[in-house]
Amino acid sequence: MHVRQEDLDDAQRSLLALVRTRGFSVKYMDEGKKGELRRFLLFLHVDRGMSLNDVATLLGNKTSGYTSWLYRQLGIRCRPFEEARLKGIREKRRKYERKPFNGTDEDRAYLLGLRHGDLSASTPWRGVVKVSTSTTHPAMANLFRSLFEPYGHVYQAPRYKKDTKSYEWNLYAIVDSSFDFLLDDRIEAWKWVAQKESTLLAYLAGILDAEGSVGIHSNGTGTSIRVMYYNTSRELLTFIKGALEKLGYGPTGPYLDKRKGTSTSKYRIERKKDYYKLALQKFGDAVELIKRLPIKHDEKVRRMRLATSISLGQAWDTVEPQIKTLRTKIREERDAFVQQAEIDYLRRHPAPAA
Repeated sequence: MHVRQEDLDDAQRSLLALVRTRGFSVKYMDEGKKGELRRFLLFLHVDRGMSLNDVATLLGNKTSGYTSWLYRQLGIRCRPFEEARLKGIREKRRKYERKPFNGTDEDRAYLLGLRHGDLSASTPWRGVVKVSTSTTHPAMANLFRSLFEPYGHVYQAPRYKKDTKSYEWNLYAIVDSSFDFLLDDRIEAWKWVAQKESTLLAYLAGILDAEGSVGIHSNGTGTSIRVMYYNTSRELLTFIKGALEKLGYGPTGPYLDKRKGTSTSKYRIERKKDYYKLALQKFGDAVELIKRLPIKHDEKVRRMRLATSISLGQAWDTVEPQIKTLRTKIREERDAFVQQAEIDYLRRHPAPAA
């Protein structure tokens, strides 16, 4: 049975607040308080039958891995996963049903593109696949939800990044093992997506939504439209180049865009790898390609709609107000999304009392 914070008594809420405190450590707790915490966590996991994931959610911005570690530190033996799973089935307590992947080949190819560009995928235990991402963009969060909520629950929690002193959102879903194609070797995946034009286009759309952009810029007095792909993997961009050439286009690159050892402009974080770029720069090719790609990321859909409304040779001063309005809108949405992550994170991790 799931336990909410409002279901707890004052002593239990006090322990919950303690664990949520930034810098909390079991190591420095006195034995009396440690015993209270041990009994509280046993109550949640054993008496109330909460899973480690549910306990982690209650503790605030924690993972089941952290909860498992915390239980071990306190000498609490967790229920084996299979025992917990069967107990949940018997008691019909599983809160979120996992459904097998039932999408088309094109859906699968799009997910592969998104996976190779932005998503992480792993097998935390047998029979499931964990898919996750971190983002500061509400459009990416909405896209992740739309893709995986039909198959399982999507968890979203705020995250604080110590290196940049900034906030973002972590999202993940535990889905059925039918999603194990996301774990396939990348070269084998490329062989599969290249078999049909429709899957190749879907894959390129997934990559673009993850690690690409539709550029609308001044070109002297006129307007240029470009499709650009970025990645630290030159091998991936080389595959994309071959795919675009197969579709009849003439991309340039991949070429080195940002060298390893240089720093990012905003946070001055040193790049650990070389960063490459591939571009489709011919106006007609770029517009034709984005019309063919099943783009789903809302920010890029809006850019695509603007780009495809522009005529070859159209004066930049007729386009500039529209692109400025769009850029401002996207920036405001992102800033509000990041601000909400900060608010939620600080609520879950209150600063220690002075």
